[in-house]
Amino acid sequence: MTTVAPAVQAIALPATSQLEYLISQTEPCLLRPLSFFVSWNGVITLAYSGFPPGLAALKAGINDSLTALPQEYSGSKWPKTSLGALHDRGRLTPDQLAALNAICREESAKLSQQEDDQAILVDQLNIVFYECRSLERRLLQHSAPLRAAAPLDPRHPEPEEQARVRGVVAEADDPGYWFLASKDGSRESHYRSPHLGVTLVHDLAPFRPGGAEPAAPAPASPSGRPYGHALPALVRAFRERVDAALPGLYCWFADASLHSTVRSLMG
Repeated sequence: MTTVAPAVQAIALPATSQLEYLISQTEPCLLRPLSFFVSWNGVITLAYSGFPPGLAALKAGINDSLTALPQEYSGSKWPKTSLGALHDRGRLTPDQLAALNAICREESAKLSQQEDDQAILVDQLNIVFYECRSLERRLLQHSAPLRAAAPLDPRHPEPEEQARVRGVVAEADDPGYWFLASKDGSRESHYRSPHLGVTLVHDLAPFRPGGAEPAAPAPASPSGRPYGHALPALVRAFRERVDAALPGLYCWFADASLHSTVRSLMG
């Protein structure tokens, strides 16, 4: 059963904030779904095809300019949305991992990097002071729009970036991957127990009740419909298949909390 993320208090950062300035120089862009993927510790994710050029440049600018930040964690070096985690007493068996990988392959075949109705429009980022790692409970957040009045940058990730992410996803096919997928840690309590931190994310507007609250009206896709409007149904179908095949093994994070991390800032 998922929980509904409570309302959070917005805060205003100074207009001269260096991080906010870097964000404001980034053009709106698209995250395109690549694959459902069982990550380390059994965490189920939706992997995107890579950071598009604008977000890749933003990440590089943050790392180069904001030197007081801690070193970037490996988990945000490839773009993804964590969908759910094993319950605290859960551990994948080799057969369960094989079943999950089969579901991931079959449901990933429905994903397309060419369809705008599956692409996530990134037109603003949120700086979130969170109370738990799933971001289902947030203390404060500040919305930072990308470059105002800039046209959408529709470019796909660079080939090297796409190959890098595909290499991460391909790890699941390694015969020895079960050791990593079944490791201790990153269970439900890891994500939902109290833990304070600050992170830079993009919240997935198609999954939020009533849509997001953009700083400006979000552009529609060439079809005239909102970007990403078909993605929630694909994720819902995937989760239902997992629950049918492995009942009671996974907890799913609240739709309203789903996000893709650009860069962890603290904690």
